[in-house]
Amino acid sequence: MDKRSLNMPSSVFRGIRLALHVLYGMLLAIFYPHLNQTRQRRILRAWSRQLLDILNIGIRTEGARLVHGEIGCLIVANHISWLDVFVLNAIYPSRFIAKAEVRNWPLIGWLCKRSDTIFIEHAMRQDAASVNLRVSALLKQGVCVRLFPEGATTDGKQVWHFRSALIQSAIDAGARLCPIALCYLDEEGELNAAAAFIGDTTLTQSIWQILRCQQLDALMVFTPALTTVNGNRRLLARTAQEAISQGLQNIAAWRQVPKQKATSAIPQELLSAQSAYGSLFLPLPNQTHK
Repeated sequence: MDKRSLNMPSSVFRGIRLALHVLYGMLLAIFYPHLNQTRQRRILRAWSRQLLDILNIGIRTEGARLVHGEIGCLIVANHISWLDVFVLNAIYPSRFIAKAEVRNWPLIGWLCKRSDTIFIEHAMRQDAASVNLRVSALLKQGVCVRLFPEGATTDGKQVWHFRSALIQSAIDAGARLCPIALCYLDEEGELNAAAAFIGDTTLTQSIWQILRCQQLDALMVFTPALTTVNGNRRLLARTAQEAISQGLQNIAAWRQVPKQKATSAIPQELLSAQSAYGSLFLPLPNQTHK
């Protein structure tokens, strides 16, 4: 067993906490569709932060964060794990575009449906057109929507080709396109593949793999938002892909800086979910008060 792995009793105890948290999420999901948008976002953020806390996953950020306002944006990110959804929700709770198969996942699929996840059949062009219309309407209403344009998960070391079809929704709505680079690091700042949900790994195996981890930090690198007005979706997809790829290269450069000199280069902001439930009653970050 890896010396950095948790022992079996600790992993099982963490798993029990995770199961109870999912049950709590199911209870919230009963009422969730009937709540207003502000309360829904607070619940998504709080529940996601508590989930990450149970798994001992911190969040580090680098770059200028997006500013919440009345204008919606399409958030695009590279895709490593099912954890990505909750990492992003912990900072920017938003509607999620997911592949149709997620709808059939035990428990998680039901939770996704109750939280208004937008499902898409990637093989159907007509479905993409329908989803674009729906997403565009949400963006015009000031709702932020999240998309993983790769269409599949990777180990986080590279970025695959971005599919451009759903980026048309941002162009139609005149909404910003906001690329975010994601990766997972261990306590020593090294890339950790434990979170990667790739290959023949099942969801159960992936969860157990994460439960055995001593600690993980999700690192989010915010890159400048892209203007989509009169834009070309393929060019925007390529630009967003290059921005995220550059973000991952910057992370690799930070890791090569000698430890005694790296303190100013590696992002230092670390979010914890210790008081996540309390945030149900607190303002969202960067929320403008009237």
